[in-house]
Amino acid sequence: MTNTRSVYYGTYNIGLALLALFALLPAGCGKKQAGASVKVDAMAVSVKTVRIEAQPLPLTVVVTGTLVSNSSVDVKAETTGRLLQFAKQEGDAVSVGEAVATVDDENYKIAVRQAQAAVQVADAALARTRVLAAHSKSELARSQNLVRSGGITEKDLEAAQLADRDAQAQVAVAEAQLAQARAAQDMADKRLRDAAIRAPVAGVIQRKYINPGSYVEPPTMVFSIVDNRQLELESPVPTALLGQIRAGQTVTFQVNSYPDSKFEGRVAEINPAVDALARSAKVRVRVDNSSGKLKAGMFVEGAIQTGLEQQAILVPAGAVYRSATPGQDSYVFVVDGGKVARRPVQLGRETDNRLEITSGLKPGDALVAEQRIELAEGVRVEQGK
Repeated sequence: MTNTRSVYYGTYNIGLALLALFALLPAGCGKKQAGASVKVDAMAVSVKTVRIEAQPLPLTVVVTGTLVSNSSVDVKAETTGRLLQFAKQEGDAVSVGEAVATVDDENYKIAVRQAQAAVQVADAALARTRVLAAHSKSELARSQNLVRSGGITEKDLEAAQLADRDAQAQVAVAEAQLAQARAAQDMADKRLRDAAIRAPVAGVIQRKYINPGSYVEPPTMVFSIVDNRQLELESPVPTALLGQIRAGQTVTFQVNSYPDSKFEGRVAEINPAVDALARSAKVRVRVDNSSGKLKAGMFVEGAIQTGLEQQAILVPAGAVYRSATPGQDSYVFVVDGGKVARRPVQLGRETDNRLEITSGLKPGDALVAEQRIELAEGVRVEQGK
């Protein structure tokens, strides 16, 4: 009995000790956790913020396409012969009427001299027939006087009248022959002029198709000219946006060759026909290229300025967490009371690395201007510059 009681009291004392130990442990752990929480709360994330302000935003319609010259000409040979010289190279500028290439013209010079001689012969023949016609008219007048006095018979008068009519007919024939000879001379002169192949418009030699020594004949392609001073852009625009576009509106665009430069044009006209398959119509833009930087064939990306929204909310594109899942909102973080708050936003247009926010932000909000993995709802932050 005594032994049993000793075991019982011993066990009872150990239990009391363990209970006292367990009673002390939560208090110690609680103090440690509280200390850790205070330490976490004391740490704040430094973020860069921007103050939201309403500002004007141009309303635009996107256009893309390829620049074309409204003055592009293929020049063909109008005469036959061997090409003697080609005075210009590809890329050289030419003026209206400037001789660019020359065909051997020796035969055409000979033909001109022959035509000139033929004109002289025809002119002399006309002069002779006019003399004869004047003599015949004089003889007819004399015969008319003689027949009244009885000096000649009616038969002699008829012969004089016939001779006069024949003389007048000979004059008409000689005049026609002279006109024919002059036309032949004009043709010979033209063939001689055509031996010099000239630029019909001002511009730049875009391509040479043949070289000196080649044999040409109508209509051999000789060279092509492009005038880059006035360029045009044709861009398809969806029918839903056509109501915003008017002739004369400004178009700003860029080309890959000059990524840091912006160029301008004007809407010239809107095609009255709509592509039934694409549901779009072509808008023609006229581009002034007095600087000479632009070339026909360059690809263009730009926008038609259709209006101006006075009170738009624009934020840096890097501040927006865009949703990749359809049906879910994009969002941003704003600073409110020293902590970040997540705000769902609706996006509008994007321009120059900025996004339009159509709902979710208001002027005066402090927007976190950068994406940070440390940010979450309620995280304490310090606003940096």
